[in-house]
Amino acid sequence: MRKLFKHKAAVGLVVLVIILGIAVGILNAAKSDTTVFENAVNIVVTPVQKLFTSIGRDVSGFFGYFSNVDKLQNEIENLKTENAELKKEINENESSKLENEQLRQLLNMKKSTMEFELEAASVIARNPSNWYNTFTIDKGAADGIALNQPVVAAGNSLVGRISEVGTTWATVAVVSDSEHSAGAQVVRSGEYGICEGDSGLAADGNLRLSFVSKNANIIVGDTVITSGLGGIYPKGLVIGKIQKIRPDIQGISQYAVISPEADIKNLCAVFVIKNDFER
Repeated sequence: MRKLFKHKAAVGLVVLVIILGIAVGILNAAKSDTTVFENAVNIVVTPVQKLFTSIGRDVSGFFGYFSNVDKLQNEIENLKTENAELKKEINENESSKLENEQLRQLLNMKKSTMEFELEAASVIARNPSNWYNTFTIDKGAADGIALNQPVVAAGNSLVGRISEVGTTWATVAVVSDSEHSAGAQVVRSGEYGICEGDSGLAADGNLRLSFVSKNANIIVGDTVITSGLGGIYPKGLVIGKIQKIRPDIQGISQYAVISPEADIKNLCAVFVIKNDFER
């Protein structure tokens, strides 16, 4: 009974709304050109239309939100791409500036170093498995490049030697390579020693001044050059500066850690000395 009563009450409410709508429609129809029926229908239907219009707007806004998110994401990706391209362009410009500066310094060096037969070369590749110890240049046997020829950078700074030669290319083993050695001399005191690559120091690009007596007159900051003795290098090429001094294992001599004068990691251009100094 209670359910039947509720059902009848709901039906009665709907009928009442319709009657009121018709009544209002009759009154408004008298004031307008619409018929009583049209006006009554519109009065009843208008709230329903308003409800569905509101829902439609909400749905449209919902999907529009995701559309705007997609557009925003695309704009972000485009900005990332533009940013990467700008960074690449900046890096290329910086690399060109560095190479131009090194070439200018090498040109000045060539003018002031008439006793050497120099061949200019560009660094074109580095070995990924041996990044700091070797690199490839764009000159080879066709240009008169041969094994063990010295390689230098601006300021007569020693870079290394030619370790492999192709027709139009060559590989350079740098001073910090574990197979490298050169007769050396401390400029300030005249002390002699041997500069050689050390696997423990190579990661930092440094090398070792060995066979130095325990009482040798060397200090941190001393400049070390090639001695021109017993090797492939002429006298006077700048190897680098002493960074640390350490006693050897036996304690009867000492060695020094040398930081190369040439900025080997950032080299873009070098000179190969084609004169024969091997003795």
